[in-house]
Amino acid sequence: MVKGRDGLKIVYKGVLCETGYERIMGESVPALFLLDSPNSEKTYEAGFEEMHYGRWVKLLTETEFKEVLDLIEKKYM
Repeated sequence: MVKGRDGLKIVYKGVLCETGYERIMGESVPALFLLDSPNSEKTYEAGFEEMHYGRWVKLLTETEFKEVLDLIEKKYM
């Protein structure tokens, strides 16, 4: 998955996101790409604080990545 394309759609902390990876300094970092949010406050609460290439992106920490994997497992497994 590159820049969220063909990723899975999930609801993360109240906002609709797509999973994927973002290239940072030559490395692929797990990320969420914002698709829809009820308001800007929810967007910031979910951790979307900066744009990459014109898209709102949340780079995931290891803990957040595990949380997202759990959400995916519950939804798709």
